[in-house]
Amino acid sequence: MRPAGDRGFLIEFDPNISARELHAHAAEVQALACIVGHHSLYAIGAGETLVSAPRRTVRDARTHTIEVNFNGPEMREEFRSFVDGLHLTARYLGFRAGFAYLDGWPKEFALPRRPTSRPVKRGSFGIAGSVAGFYNVDSPGGWNILGTTDTLLWDARRTPPNLIEAGDEIVLVAVNREMSPPANIEELPLTIDGVSIDGGYVTVVTLPDYSRIASGRAPGGAFDEEMAIAANRAVGNGDDAPVIECAMVGPRVRFSSPRAVAWFGADCDLPKGEAFVCSEVSVGRIRNGLRGWLAVGPVEDRRPRLSGQARRLSSTGIIRIVPGPHEPSIDHVECEVTSQLNRVGIRLRPLQALDIQAPADLPSCGMQFGTIQLHPDGSLVAMGPDHGITGGYLQPMTVRWDERWKLAQLGPGERVLFAV
Repeated sequence: MRPAGDRGFLIEFDPNISARELHAHAAEVQALACIVGHHSLYAIGAGETLVSAPRRTVRDARTHTIEVNFNGPEMREEFRSFVDGLHLTARYLGFRAGFAYLDGWPKEFALPRRPTSRPVKRGSFGIAGSVAGFYNVDSPGGWNILGTTDTLLWDARRTPPNLIEAGDEIVLVAVNREMSPPANIEELPLTIDGVSIDGGYVTVVTLPDYSRIASGRAPGGAFDEEMAIAANRAVGNGDDAPVIECAMVGPRVRFSSPRAVAWFGADCDLPKGEAFVCSEVSVGRIRNGLRGWLAVGPVEDRRPRLSGQARRLSSTGIIRIVPGPHEPSIDHVECEVTSQLNRVGIRLRPLQALDIQAPADLPSCGMQFGTIQLHPDGSLVAMGPDHGITGGYLQPMTVRWDERWKLAQLGPGERVLFAV
């Protein structure tokens, strides 16, 4: 058991542990936010008290027959003799929404994970080592793509939204017809009643929801939870009310009737840290940082309400980390932020090459917002609030819980020092 940041632990077991044994151990810590990996558990905590998550509902294992056209770019002729009728078993869920890691691919036909990720279409069937899986949604991925299915693997309107759950059996059927995967509904978007949002890079968010881990999804939430809560409190909302998270360029927001609004975070065309009443606002370009949060609340006597001082954004360029959980770990590194960044993660370029050989076939294990991966191409990726909950790359350091908000404000070309 090794620390994963200052509020988490990575617990690794013998690599030969069975899926049944692994999930039995997970059941022993079911009061925690606990992510099952290939032969590990990743427990996420909050301070000295670990985060509570609802107990998982266990259902009977099912069998799914899935047709696959094995026409993928990494498909090999020697695979065709056994893929039709191959039986696979879902070991655990992770990576992205509902992605099931499947046991049963012949070890003698294993292929190593690609050295870095690339865009992968939903419905794709791939392997990494001797583990197989279906991509439920469009996503970056480093697996070898062997084919495609048009089975509806994920639908946010279903309960649960994922077709495959841990313990389910999958029977592959090889077909030659063209596949047109259905338009998956990855998430049911959050909205705010009576609010119209036009333009900008916008996500409506609320507090993190750790129950989402059971279906392979990140807890989500704001990139800077403290700022989102402060904005909500400024307009009289509860901490869990939806808030509009904006990046780079904010939207025009219209209200069906006058509302109290408050902006917290980086600078924009709106007053910061102060509630006011209006029927329409235009956030405009965001400055001196990348992100801000706009809360919308009811009007009380139609009088503006002051919210107090907003927290000042850090200008030190330092983000504090905890080395590990993987070895070799990193205790300091200076990086440049690349243009590849969103709520899933931020790709970083170390200013000096790291003297670490990152394995390309590490068994997948859990991650959290603030996990930093080292990819075999030498880049680092800091996980955001919509990160994949598992990943198969080295984790040499983890951002401290109270420093994660700084990730929200990193922009392309900026330099930042990660240090203990």
